[in-house]
Parts: sequence; structure tokens; C-alpha cells
Amino acid sequence: MQNSRNQNKPICLFDSGIGGLTVLKKLINKFPDENYIYLADLERVPFGDKTKSEIKKIVNEIFEWLIKFEPKAIIMACNTSSALLSHELSAISHQLDVPIYGMIESCAREVSGINHKKISVWATKFVVENNAYKKMIEEINPDLKIEEITCQKLVPMIEGLNFTLEERNKIIHEYLNQTSRDSNALILGCTHYPLILEDLEKLTDLELIDPADALINDLKKCLPPRRDAVNCIPATMPNQRQISLYATAQKEKLERFAKLYLRENLKVNSASLTMVSV
Repeated sequence: MQNSRNQNKPICLFDSGIGGLTVLKKLINKFPDENYIYLADLERVPFGDKTKSEIKKIVNEIFEWLIKFEPKAIIMACNTSSALLSHELSAISHQLDVPIYGMIESCAREVSGINHKKISVWATKFVVENNAYKKMIEEINPDLKIEEITCQKLVPMIEGLNFTLEERNKIIHEYLNQTSRDSNALILGCTHYPLILEDLEKLTDLELIDPADALINDLKKCLPPRRDAVNCIPATMPNQRQISLYATAQKEKLERFAKLYLRENLKVNSASLTMVSV
């Protein structure tokens, strides 16, 4: 059995901004006794408009910063970095001696077994230009057709908080109109997009797939059981669980979204990374 020190090691997540909070929320719901560290690199948001070389440098700096917390796992709660490093995760995990998960791999494996003929993916420009979901899913199931749609207006809309319902619906309809009518499902290929899940459910009958769900299914298989679960001790009370939020800039923004989405008042700490010139 894992000793208590190992059990209390945190699960670390990072994103360029606030989108990864959707992943953190689902993790908290599924693994309520774990400790969490979330890093938002708002100093260099968005990652998607940078070169591959620049993104790699940024992500390597983030790994170096997170590893000091001795995490039991690191989650790239960011589809851009996941798209770039999807085929390197095994080597990086081995090098850092910690499991590392992206947003695409688990989802690709899970949807490849679904009895659908065509699946659409809404994603950011970088993810679509690199055919990240399409390549990985079709490698597993070449008979499953995948279309990827760049949705550049969604993240500004979600982060803006000042769009009316009519304006939000208009933007969402713009991308629904680009989505093939013969698609059976829609993958939300950006961690921001689950923040508009309720809107989407009202506007489309497509099956909506959040990659975080498949990721959590994989984590269930890999995380060692905690002592309280093994001994059937009641779950840790929320005020005993530690959730630490860090931001490289715009701390107030992360605090605001954490309060809105996580329903918790969490202080955001400053994170100082070795900033590359981007």
C-alpha cells in the first residue's frame, strides 16, 4: 500500500488560462480526497498562436515548475500542448518519472470504439491545423470519419462574460452551421468549451463529448487507492482537501472564474516561471 506521504502528493494540472478549470472541477467531483495544484500561464496566453518550438519551451518550463511539488500525476489541461506533445508523452513521463496525461489520447481511444460513422470536433486553430483529434482517432479506427472545425470566437466569448444570450447563441449557431449534418457526435476539443455545455445542449441534439470524461476513466485505472478508501474511512472533508491555484499573471481573472465555476473562494498565488521570449 502507498504510504500516506505518497497518497497526499498532489495531482497537478496546467493550462494557458482558465479553461482547465473544467477539468479540475470534474477531477474534484470524481476524486474528492485528492490534493490539487492548478497553474494558469496567463502571462503567455494563448498558446495556440505560438510556434511549435515556443510552445515546447513553455511546456517544458511548466513541467520543471510543477515537478518540484512531487506530483502523483501531471495533466495537460490544454488541448494545444496535448496536440503538440501527444506522441512524446511516454518519453517525457519516463524522463520526469511521473505519469503525464494529455486531453486527446484517452478521448481518441474511447470514441474509437463508439458505433458512430462520423464525429465532429470543435477546437482551436492550432489543434485543427495539426489535425490532432483526426489523426489520433483515425489511427485507431480508420473507418470513423472525423471533421475538425476551428472555433476562434468561442474562447473570447466564454472569457468575456459580457455577451448577451442572443450574442452567445449567434456565435454558437455559426459553428453549428459549419458542422456536418451527418455527424453523430461533437467533441469539445478545447477545455473552455464545457463552460458553454448548457447552451449547446439547448441548441443541438448532437451527443456532446467532453474529453475530460475519458481522461478520468483512465485515471481511475492508474491512481493508487488512498488509505481512506481502502479502509472505508469516510471521505476527507472539503476543508481538509487542498486546492492550490497559481497564475503567472492576471490573478484576479483566475480567482473570478474559480469562484464562478468551482463555487469556491480560492486565493490565487503568483507563479514565477523562467519566461521564454515569445
